[in-house]
Amino acid sequence: MNQYVTRNFIPQLRQSYSDAGVIFFSFCIAIVVFISLFPVFPGVGSFEIGMVVDKDIMSPKTISYPSEVITEKLRDERASEVSSQLVLDTDIRGDQLLKLDTVLTAIGSIRTDDQLSSSAKETAIRNVSGVILSNRVAASIVEVNDSQWRALQDESKNILGRILAEAIGEDEVPDARNGLSGLLSPLLTADHVLIVREVVAPLVVPTLKIDEERTETLRNEVRANTQTVYQNFARGELIVTAGSILAMEDLEAIDQLDLMPVGIDYSKVIAVTLISIFNGLIFAGYLTVFRPSGVQSLRQMFLFGFLYVLAIVIAKLALPFFVPDVDRHFLIHILPLAAGPIAIAVLLDLATAIIATLLITVVVVFIQVYLPGSEMLGVASPLQVAQLASATIVSSLAGIFIATRADRIQRFLTAGFAACGGSLLGILPFWLIDPDKGYTDLIWIAGATLLGGLLTALLVVGAFILLSRPFGIITRVELMELAQLSRPLLRRLQDEAPGTFQHSILVGNLAERAADRIGADSLLARVGAYYHDIGKLGSPSFFAENNANEESPHEGLDPLQSTRVILQHVTGGVETARRNGLPEVLIQFIEQHHGTRLVAYFYRRAVELNSDIDQSLFRYPGPKPQSREVVLVMLADSCEAATRASSDRSSARIREIVTEAFRERIDENEFEESPISLSDLSIVRESYISTLEAVYHPRVEYPEPSVQELEARGRNNKNSE
Repeated sequence: MNQYVTRNFIPQLRQSYSDAGVIFFSFCIAIVVFISLFPVFPGVGSFEIGMVVDKDIMSPKTISYPSEVITEKLRDERASEVSSQLVLDTDIRGDQLLKLDTVLTAIGSIRTDDQLSSSAKETAIRNVSGVILSNRVAASIVEVNDSQWRALQDESKNILGRILAEAIGEDEVPDARNGLSGLLSPLLTADHVLIVREVVAPLVVPTLKIDEERTETLRNEVRANTQTVYQNFARGELIVTAGSILAMEDLEAIDQLDLMPVGIDYSKVIAVTLISIFNGLIFAGYLTVFRPSGVQSLRQMFLFGFLYVLAIVIAKLALPFFVPDVDRHFLIHILPLAAGPIAIAVLLDLATAIIATLLITVVVVFIQVYLPGSEMLGVASPLQVAQLASATIVSSLAGIFIATRADRIQRFLTAGFAACGGSLLGILPFWLIDPDKGYTDLIWIAGATLLGGLLTALLVVGAFILLSRPFGIITRVELMELAQLSRPLLRRLQDEAPGTFQHSILVGNLAERAADRIGADSLLARVGAYYHDIGKLGSPSFFAENNANEESPHEGLDPLQSTRVILQHVTGGVETARRNGLPEVLIQFIEQHHGTRLVAYFYRRAVELNSDIDQSLFRYPGPKPQSREVVLVMLADSCEAATRASSDRSSARIREIVTEAFRERIDENEFEESPISLSDLSIVRESYISTLEAVYHPRVEYPEPSVQELEARGRNNKNSE
C-alpha cells in the first residue's frame, strides 16, 4: 500500500481483481480513448466566404492550378466594360400620353363640378395622382375658361408627344424636362406655360431601353476571348494572412491544396485506433504485471481511468484553440495537463501517476500533431511539440513528488507552483535553441505557466474534495486533519473518557511504529487507533481505564448484561462515527478491532454460572480485520491493555504478554481475511515489545532530601513571609 495514500478496503472490493477484469477494463479504456480522440475538433470547422481567419494559412506543397474564381472575376471585369446597348422603345410614348390624358380628364372633371367651391377645386386638383401641382398652378387651372383649358390640353399633348418621339436616355431626362418651355407656343401666358410644364414634366421619361440580348452577346464575346488565369503557390508560401477576411479565391486555393476539411479522414481514424489500442495494452500490462497497490479494486480502476481520460479530453478540447502558437504567446501552457497525474498520485499511488504522466504526454503530442488543418497552419513545429511534451512530463512529475507527501490542503498549492516551475524548466531548454526567440517570450512563458500551475492546484483540490469519499479514499491530508487532538470526538474522549483517550494515544504510537517497519500506512494506523474506542463514550464508566478509583458498575450486572454493554462500544462506536461524518476506512477500525473474538472475561464468569451458555452471545459482531492497519490496532489494543493491567511489567513479562496476545489471535484465525503475513507479525511483535518496554521501564528511586535541602527550604519559606 502506498505509504501516503489510504484506501477504503470494503470487503467485497478488497480482493485483487482478476485478469479478466483487467482485460475488460483495458478494453473499456481503449474504447473511451478512441471516442475521446475521434477526429472531430471544437473550434475547427469548414471555411466560409467572409469569415475572419485567425491564423496564417500556408501552402503545404508547390502547386499550379487553373483558377476558375480569378478567371471568372477577370471575365466579369472585362464584360462589365462593355456598355449596355440601347434601342428606342416606341411603346413608351403611347403609354405616357395615355397617362397624360387620364390626368387631364381628372382635372377637367373637377373644374366642371359645380358643387365645389374654387378653393375646394384647387385642393382637389392638387391631389390628382400622377402629377404634383403647385398652389399657383391649381388656382390658374380653376380660373381659366373652357376654351383656354381645351387649348392647354391640346398644347400639353402636343408637347409630350413631340418630346417622347425623340431618343431620351436616362441621363438626358432632366435636360428634356428643362427644355420643355422652349417648345411651347409663344402666345401662352406665363401662368399657362407654368400649367403645361407642371402637368407634362413628370411624364417625360427615358425612351431608350437596354437591348439585353445584344448587350449579352457582346459581353459573352469578351468573356470568351479572356484567357484562363493560373494560380501558383510554392511550399510554405503564405496563402491567407491572419486577420484577413476569407475571399472566394482564398477558398478555392484552400480546396485545391486539399486543406478543406471534408468528411472523415480515415487515415486519422486508423491512427486514433492504434493509439487507443496502445493505451489499452499499456493499461493491461501495467495492472496485470505490477498489480499497483493504489489500484486494488474495481472502483479504484474506474477512478484511474476517469482521471486519465479526463486529462485527455481536456487536451483534445483545448489544444485546437492554442496550436500552433503563431503569435508566440505560449498560451498552451495554461492548460492544467499535470492535474490528472497529480490527482492520481494523491488519490491512488505514485507509480500509477508516473505511468499516467507518460501516457498523457504521448497522447498530447499525438493530438498536437494530428490537429485538422495542421499543414495549412504551418504544421506544429518540432520545437513546439518538444516544448509541450517536455513541459507536460516535468510539470507533472514535479507536482506529483510534492503532492504525494501532502499533509494539508495548502500543500496542493505548493504542488501547483512546483508544476509551474517544472513547466518552465521543461520549456526553457527548447526556447534557448529557438532561432525566433525574443525576450518578451519569457514574460508570456512565465505568465502562462503560473496560471497553469494555479489551475492545476485548483483542479487537484477539487478532485481531492469531490472524489475521495465517493471512491472510498481517504488521503494523507484528511488523515492529518482527523489526527488533530482538538477534533470534537477526540476532545470528548479526553473529557468524558480520559483513560480510554490515553489508551488510544498509546495504541496509536504502537501501531504507527510497527506500520513503518512493515511498510503499512503508519498514518492511517495511528488515526485509526485514535478513534477505535470512541464507542466507549456511550458508557465510559463501564470500562476499567475510566473508573480506576470507583466501584465497577459491572458489580450489579450479570455477565451477559455486562457483555452487552461491552459489545455496545463497537456497534455504538460505528453509529457515533457515522453520525460525526468519519470516513468509512476509520469506521472499519471500530467494527473490526476486536474481530469476532469472545469477551473472554465475562464469558468465563458466565460459564462458571452455566456451563451450557451459548458462546455466540459473548462474541463481537466483527468482521475480522480486513487490512494490515486494523490488525496492528487490534494487537496494539490488546497488548497495551494487558500490559497496563499486569502488576509485573518487567521486560520478560512484557514479552510473554505480547507473544501470548499474538498467539491467541493467530490460533483463532482472526487474521485470515487480512493481507498481513507471518513475517510481518514477527516484526510487529518485536516492535510492540520494544515500545512497551520503553513505556513501562523501571525508574530509579530517589533518596530522601538531605538536611541541607530541608534547611534551605525553611529559610526560603521564612523569607517569603
